[in-house]
Amino acid sequence: MQNFWRLISYLKPYRKRFALSFALATTTIGGDLIVPMLFGWTISRGLQSGRMDQVILYAGLLVLVQAVKSGVNYTQWVVQHQVGQSVVRDVRDQLYNRLQALPPSFYRNMSTGQIMSRVTSDVEAVQEYLGWGFLIQMMGAMSFIGTSLILLLLDWQLTLILYLPLVVLVFIVYHFDKRIGPSWEAVREQMGVLSTVLQENISGVRVVQAFAQEKKENGRFRQQNLLNRQKNLDRARLEANSFPAMDAMVGLTFALLAYFGAQRVINGQGDLGQFFAYQWYLWGIIWPVRFMGWLISMMRQALAAAPRLFQILDAPLTIADKPEAITVNDVRGEIEFRDVRFAFDDEPDRLVMKGLDLHVKPGEVVAVLGGTGSGKSSLVNLIGRFQEVTDGQVLVDGRDVRDITLESLRQHIGIVPQEAFLFSATVRENIAYGSPDANEEEIIRAAKLAQAHDFILEMPDGYATQIGERGVRLSGGQKQRLALARAILVDPEILILDEATSAVDTRTEHEIQKALEQVMQGRTSLIIAQRLSTIKHADRVIVLKDGVVAEEGTHADLLARNGEYARIYNLQYRESDDLLAEMRQYVAAQGGDYQLKPLAA
Repeated sequence: MQNFWRLISYLKPYRKRFALSFALATTTIGGDLIVPMLFGWTISRGLQSGRMDQVILYAGLLVLVQAVKSGVNYTQWVVQHQVGQSVVRDVRDQLYNRLQALPPSFYRNMSTGQIMSRVTSDVEAVQEYLGWGFLIQMMGAMSFIGTSLILLLLDWQLTLILYLPLVVLVFIVYHFDKRIGPSWEAVREQMGVLSTVLQENISGVRVVQAFAQEKKENGRFRQQNLLNRQKNLDRARLEANSFPAMDAMVGLTFALLAYFGAQRVINGQGDLGQFFAYQWYLWGIIWPVRFMGWLISMMRQALAAAPRLFQILDAPLTIADKPEAITVNDVRGEIEFRDVRFAFDDEPDRLVMKGLDLHVKPGEVVAVLGGTGSGKSSLVNLIGRFQEVTDGQVLVDGRDVRDITLESLRQHIGIVPQEAFLFSATVRENIAYGSPDANEEEIIRAAKLAQAHDFILEMPDGYATQIGERGVRLSGGQKQRLALARAILVDPEILILDEATSAVDTRTEHEIQKALEQVMQGRTSLIIAQRLSTIKHADRVIVLKDGVVAEEGTHADLLARNGEYARIYNLQYRESDDLLAEMRQYVAAQGGDYQLKPLAA
């Protein structure tokens, strides 16, 4: 019941419109209670009396009431659907806002397919019930109570006889309600699994095709689709077992009315008009009970969907602004890690950082190296508070990042991730994503610095070219250069390059590095890299190992120490430099004056 009342609470902002809709529905039910009586009077006071004026009078009143009822019913449905659509808009807005604010740890535990299933089909289930199902239930209750009172007044003995099959009908509905709820929950969960498989296949279609695994993936989708079919068939079987039984009880009710009602007319205990009015009234108690199974099924869909929606809405915001958080406008770019310890929320016992201490001066270019699991990505995420420290402090300009509003903190940080994400929009819109007010000249300048201008001009519509979903029309290197241009255009005080040139060729990387020398002047820059060629212009090199700073210094200093940095260097360049030395000796012996530089120089 808690989920039910929470769903109903979404009607609160629209209580006036809902109250109007309820009042109109009450008027409609009132019309339903008057029309059968007018029809009965048309027969008993008109036809049986042989007075045509009475027939015209009551028939005219019947038409008038029916016309008014139809107009009221139309208005009621319009108002109620406005309420329902407003509710579904609010729910989707809340879900989207929550998804924007949730930390990365939430997405580690919930697939994109599950999220999409909840935001679409689950929200639709809620909309159907709150949009009109809930009101129909209340109308059914009013119709049942009002009609029952009239039938008891007309002929209480006949009414009690006709209620016998209705008692059985209620019993059938009760058992249907108990079984249909879990069945709809199973359908919803399986639909989420199916959506996940579909989303993964669409996103990873290149990998699937590259490894010729189309048959395997088709089989995986077919298996989940068959499970989805089976869950729906199980649900449909419950409905198929219940609805015909309900119809049988309805038929039995009219059979009893035909037998006992006819006896009363023949015996003079009632007139023909009352018989026909009674028959019409009988629908006022049958349809609420008959449709109760269908309405319960709709309600159960909504109640099965509600916990899945609330799981997102109630997910804790582990990263949020403090009430006293301040907005920073001017940032120098000083970064400091003080005894930082960090573990993921779902793995609290496994520390990724184990007391990291690091100080980066304003305007300093610092390269960060380390093996897999050394904490490089976590270091980047902690600066922008995409993850939260478990213990210790991360400071920007001497302020704990937790004391700064997220928006103002991130406005001063430009990040170029290893896996560049681009939107299904134009090249211009993707570059200007963080600076929507930038002019054409500024966009082109950023693209040139990122070595993207030339390939953009070769595209069909230049900067107006649509790049497709996730930049599907671009190569990996082109995506990275657009992501770099996007960060450059923001003109951040802190620039973070997380393997930002890993997908480009050596020549393009060299050109980007030359451009970055200009870009990084005067701003604090962190370069997360595996290639040593990307860090040759760094003021300082930091080597992470097991969540702490293992070494730091210049390229020459670290080589001389013969430690972790030297080991990485040896793996990448020692063989190449030895070969280069031999080539120099050969050139010198031949009297040449070629200038050959080491790859890591």
